Amino acid sequence: MPVRTDIDPWVLFIAIMALLISLWTSRAVRSAYDIRPTSPLGLLMVAAMGGAITAAVTGFSAVMPPFLLFLAVAGCIWMSARHLSMPGVAWMTVDFLGIAIAWLWGCLFINELFLPWGVEALALFGLTITLAVSILGAMERIAREAIFTHDRWRLPFSAPTGQLLGTDQPKVSIQLPCYAEPPEVVKETMNRLAALEYQNFEVLVVDNNTKDEALWRPLEQHAEVLNRQMGREVFRFFHVSPLPGAKAGALNWLIDNNHMAEDTAIVAVIDADYYSEPDFLSRLVPFFDSPSVAYLQTPHDYRDFESSRYLSACYSEYMPNNKIDMLGVHEYGGAFTIGTMCLLRANVLREVGGWAEWCLTEDSEVSVRMRAAGFRGIYLGETFGRGLIPDTFDDYKKQRFRWTAGPVQQLRRHWRLFLPAPWARRMPGWTKMLEVLRCIAPIRTLTGLVIGLAGIASIAIANATGAGAKVDVPDIAWSLIPLALATTLVRTWHRYRIAGIMRVADMIRGEVARAALTWVVLVAGVAGLSNKPLAWRRTPKFGGTDSFAGALYSAFPETMLGLAASAAAFGMYLLKPIIGLEMTILACSSLGFLALRFFCAPYMAVLALRDAAPQTVLPAIPAPMKDKLPAARQAA
Repeated sequence: MPVRTDIDPWVLFIAIMALLISLWTSRAVRSAYDIRPTSPLGLLMVAAMGGAITAAVTGFSAVMPPFLLFLAVAGCIWMSARHLSMPGVAWMTVDFLGIAIAWLWGCLFINELFLPWGVEALALFGLTITLAVSILGAMERIAREAIFTHDRWRLPFSAPTGQLLGTDQPKVSIQLPCYAEPPEVVKETMNRLAALEYQNFEVLVVDNNTKDEALWRPLEQHAEVLNRQMGREVFRFFHVSPLPGAKAGALNWLIDNNHMAEDTAIVAVIDADYYSEPDFLSRLVPFFDSPSVAYLQTPHDYRDFESSRYLSACYSEYMPNNKIDMLGVHEYGGAFTIGTMCLLRANVLREVGGWAEWCLTEDSEVSVRMRAAGFRGIYLGETFGRGLIPDTFDDYKKQRFRWTAGPVQQLRRHWRLFLPAPWARRMPGWTKMLEVLRCIAPIRTLTGLVIGLAGIASIAIANATGAGAKVDVPDIAWSLIPLALATTLVRTWHRYRIAGIMRVADMIRGEVARAALTWVVLVAGVAGLSNKPLAWRRTPKFGGTDSFAGALYSAFPETMLGLAASAAAFGMYLLKPIIGLEMTILACSSLGFLALRFFCAPYMAVLALRDAAPQTVLPAIPAPMKDKLPAARQAA
């Protein structure tokens, strides 16, 4: 039977290969859908380099088995997945081999600890569960990281240009839901819609539950102004109060009360703060020539953030998902709507029952029912409109709570739809697996965190009570840690670059923003499991109004958790004579890193306050668009 030290060279080889492949990929992939041509010879050279570096540490004979296994698995993947680039083949090989070898190494390490049989069995069971979850995660990464690994594409990834539509244009009903929005922001959104390079459309502005007439009355008047300037009735304004169901309720009200034009073929949903591009409809409507397409989504994108460090941090955090992950998910059939700058086939929207008022993410939920009805969706990476980023950290957290809890609600309600055939209807591509993994992502994170903390606590308690011997950290671990860190840094840097974030300072701020959301994501994941309705909290657009005390209070849970993790790290340091120096370093580092993630929240809260904009500023009109806007706006 092999022992753990026999596998150490294998683990080291895989770690070195992961770093080399990350560097190779960062050079090969220059932008989304743009990859340098590579050949199998390049893969062989990278593998030879990894083998030579490993052999310098472990010896030639020790590295030959993993080297040959890597080439064999890479050859099989290359022959069976011709849509992958050579860096993609290499990364998929190292990803799956790494999971398998890490599991074997972990089993052998547990075996050499001479734990009581019950404890050892429990540890091996947990490790095997981790193996299964890791394989699912690797399959999810195949889709989400497709931009880095694919050089052939099955589905369309760009909108056509040129003269696309004749006089027979499908009727589009653009729906603009509002609640207590700054009138100037919404009026400019309406102006941008009036400038669309499309003829057959209407705009339904529905304000629900706004009590202050000074906020909604100007929108009603502006709709009349735009209609006069356009020479026809395009804009219609509705004020409805009371109306339950938040945004979904407002959109359903338009459908249920037959306010859409009778000949509406496509519904477009625009958030109140999103300024659309003139070709939003003219370039996207042609996709609906295919009867199987039920919806089309373009990315969330943002404006007016460049002068604020806080808003820039949020922007950097948003974009990798919008410009990378969603593109790969689309390629594997899992594209879903995300609420604004999207188009939906009107008859299919009615057929599936409209918008779900019980769900915090009514936008992505409706796409689940559309796919279950036999249709498919499209996600394009090109930006067709930009909105505003929440001005305070508290609003940023509320937005992420909604985005996280909503998918969990979807899974709880629709889990039967995701069962494999024949128990449920087929869906496009990898939709079922990708949707389930997306929905349970916060639960997976929480479970991993609990298991990790429980492991540290168990070792400390066992050593302190004499129930277990000191854990000697294998020497190989001290080589793996810097290699893993270097690989993570390279991949993170490349990910931001492909997403359009070029400055290292913005990349760091993006990671800080992501870490600051750790706690709210975990809480939202648990809240989504509840049967109780969750309040729909809108994102204000009036600019920052928080106080210093309010900013700190918005991050109070994270601050307390950061202090608790710091105290736990200090406690582990005090146990150094009992648990040993090496285990102390690992435990303190893990807890310290967790504390740092939690402390990012108060930092972001204070940063938002320091950079707060006192009021919403109307942006300058781009020169090419100015001639297309109504006269009232040109004079502004």
